[in-house]
Amino acid sequence: MELKDYQTKVLEDLSRYLAVLAEKRTDAEGFVEYQASKGKLVKLADYCRETWDELNNRRLLPLLRDEGGNAVVPSYIGRKDGVGEPVPNVCLKVPTGGGKTLLAACALERINDDYFHRQTGLVLWIVPSDAIYTQTWKALANREHTYRQLLERASGGRVKMLEKSDAFTVQDIEQSLCVMLLMLPAANRQTKDTLRMFRDSGAYPSFFPESDDTRANAALVQRVPNLDENDMADCGFMPGTVSLKQSLGNVLRLVRPIVVIDEGHKAYSELALNTLAGFNPRFILELSATPNANKHISNVLVNVSGGDLKKEQMIKLPINLDNTSNADWQHILALAKDKLDSLARDADGVQAAEGRYIRPIMLIRVDRTGKEQRDGHHIHAEDIREHLTAKLGVPPEAIRLKTAELDEIDKEDLLASECPVRFIITKAALQEGWDCPFAYVLTVLSRMTATTALTQMIGRVLRQPGALTTTRQTLNECYVFTMDEEMKKAVDSVRKGLEDEGMADLANQVRVSTAGVTIKRKTATLTRREQFKGLRIFLPRVLSRDPYAEGEAFREMDYERDILPGVDWESLHFRDAETWTPDASQKIEHTKTKVDVEGELGLLPGLAERHEVETPERLDFAFLVRLMLDVIPNPFQGARILHEALAVFAKRGFDEKALYPTRLALIHEMKNDLRKQVHESAETYFRERLAKGEISFRLLSAGDPKLNWELAETLELDLNEGDSEFSRKDSTPLERSLFEKLYEADFNNLEKNVAWHVDASQTVHWWHRIAARQDYALQGWQRQRVYPDFLVCLQSSDAGRFRFSMLETKGEHLSGSADTDYKRRLFDVLTAHSQAGKALRTGELSLGLPDAEMRFEMLMEDNWNGRLAPMLS
Repeated sequence: MELKDYQTKVLEDLSRYLAVLAEKRTDAEGFVEYQASKGKLVKLADYCRETWDELNNRRLLPLLRDEGGNAVVPSYIGRKDGVGEPVPNVCLKVPTGGGKTLLAACALERINDDYFHRQTGLVLWIVPSDAIYTQTWKALANREHTYRQLLERASGGRVKMLEKSDAFTVQDIEQSLCVMLLMLPAANRQTKDTLRMFRDSGAYPSFFPESDDTRANAALVQRVPNLDENDMADCGFMPGTVSLKQSLGNVLRLVRPIVVIDEGHKAYSELALNTLAGFNPRFILELSATPNANKHISNVLVNVSGGDLKKEQMIKLPINLDNTSNADWQHILALAKDKLDSLARDADGVQAAEGRYIRPIMLIRVDRTGKEQRDGHHIHAEDIREHLTAKLGVPPEAIRLKTAELDEIDKEDLLASECPVRFIITKAALQEGWDCPFAYVLTVLSRMTATTALTQMIGRVLRQPGALTTTRQTLNECYVFTMDEEMKKAVDSVRKGLEDEGMADLANQVRVSTAGVTIKRKTATLTRREQFKGLRIFLPRVLSRDPYAEGEAFREMDYERDILPGVDWESLHFRDAETWTPDASQKIEHTKTKVDVEGELGLLPGLAERHEVETPERLDFAFLVRLMLDVIPNPFQGARILHEALAVFAKRGFDEKALYPTRLALIHEMKNDLRKQVHESAETYFRERLAKGEISFRLLSAGDPKLNWELAETLELDLNEGDSEFSRKDSTPLERSLFEKLYEADFNNLEKNVAWHVDASQTVHWWHRIAARQDYALQGWQRQRVYPDFLVCLQSSDAGRFRFSMLETKGEHLSGSADTDYKRRLFDVLTAHSQAGKALRTGELSLGLPDAEMRFEMLMEDNWNGRLAPMLS
């Protein structure tokens, strides 16, 4: 197999590292021997660290981004084995689809032959999941596979594949290259007796002295001190004697394996790291797309970028996103199948012209897969299977289910020309470790987790068949279908998915082009002004009394737990059932976009396509009830309300067939009406509980003080490249903002005017622009949280007293909106609660300053100045 240019460079960098490592080890061992000849005992120097420092001095190590976004070579992370000796450990950072397993097999040849000068021994190959285990075993156990052939070459044709339950002997280790595949959980022990591999099995007698040869056992323990021993009392031995466990764990400690860790970022727990080091490894080779995702604990020797993969035709780009609104999942599935059929025709053309076989496959993400989970309300795998066969004409043998309980593709060779599979239905079983370059189409039908599904599964459709583009551009791209999804959220999910697949460089280059303007994203860190650093600022939350706890125990109020149960569901009905009339002009709309990494992201909002849809005799009642769940979470109540409405329509002469073309518009109207009723009932319940003291807006000093929200010292802000800093109207720097830098992109015109006015006021101690969805929020009687725009700290005329104001701004066009009305009423309620002395009490936690009080203000565009001026006086 011919290696790609970047793969060749990876191996060249590894060989250079091994050469320097061998030189430093020889020097270190020579020094120990020399000192021993002089009668001095010294420890072996950390030649691994010296090697890393040498490469760093030669500027041969890759630069990585630190938390501040700076390009640096991170400090070396040393690891020691179970007897305290340094262990060489490096990481090959290779994105998903970059051939990590291939590189691991090639790397083993160099490590074993060039560094250890042998062709035998034990390789412990660690994988994080069952899916990756199965996939890796198939490749390494198949003598025809490239990976196995590379190992055969490294061993001189003497490879022995092992699983943890297989018995093997000293002769196997001395005469063969034994490769043991092991799942990380199997080695991740809690105590010595937790897992089977650390138990005395008696299966490895050739590695241990006879149990009654106490002198030989003691000598072995002296040479390898971290061997596990049996409890003498249990074994019937005399105290002071040694009895070693004949366990797999002890065998590993004796033979000192080379450890390969696939998806190395999964082994970041302290327990996993200590366990692996406890095997006394000779060398640790980590492979990961995203090492150091949480903190730096990997020595990244090479850093392959997403751009390298694109250049070598390893991945499919651009990514085509197709979102459909006002349609059911059956319609989305039909659209996705049409695309798959089109790709199949293009693949036939490529096979006729080039002799190259490609069979495009669709991955379908659903809500439920379990046998007992088919409730008619959530989209189930069997719903999809039945619809594909009964309505879309797909033969049953072309459909497979892949779940944690049922794996119908386990025995399939999906790349074989005789394989019939074109559709794979899953929920979460394909999130990682699954590899099929024929996967071209991702159809996300799980509404509640659509953005999460995009992030987790985008990598499954990126790999290019044969790592080679075709003459048909459609087969060089991949396709994603969603329903009722905001395009910006979809694009952000794709960007996050690229980052999670180790292609952060591509994610950072994703651009959105609108009206000819190209925008590039970046992240900025906001820090406080020097005089406010260290100031702890607490804000109260809306809390609910816990009825099951003693005393005045509160917890943060939860809408579904504390408000929904108080809604009078039986009183809800579709109030417009007597007047609403179907409108046959309702359209289904598609929004399409392409996600690429070279500024080729074109957004086409409102691109409409008409599709002829067969009108059935009856409505899909369960589907319509499911559409109402975000407003009527109880499906039985939703079914009752829909039944009542349909009965009224039937009396008016509209049967289900007549309602079908506009069924989605009907549900939309019903949800709007029902949402108003739910809000009215919820508000009444909220006010009643507030009056009784069961809900409170307060700070806590007793109970659980973590319930008090604390304003962070730094904030992360997502920006567009070129965004300018926000300053005063005369272009001079801001003086009273809590954070040193703010950016114009975070302010609209009204918010700018308010900020300028506040910053110029002599009564303002400091002010803060609250970042929506990542900063302080208020929970009221509606589901969505309220994020005020500004927090202002005002100095009172009385020395040492301060007032706090929460400001929410609204444009003139929103003055009569339901959202504005809700926020105004919520602010009025909370302000009255605060002024009544029930929110901020003397002796409790303050908001960072003594004797503080708080009020809330809604500032409308037409009179904001008139309302703000008295507040600041």
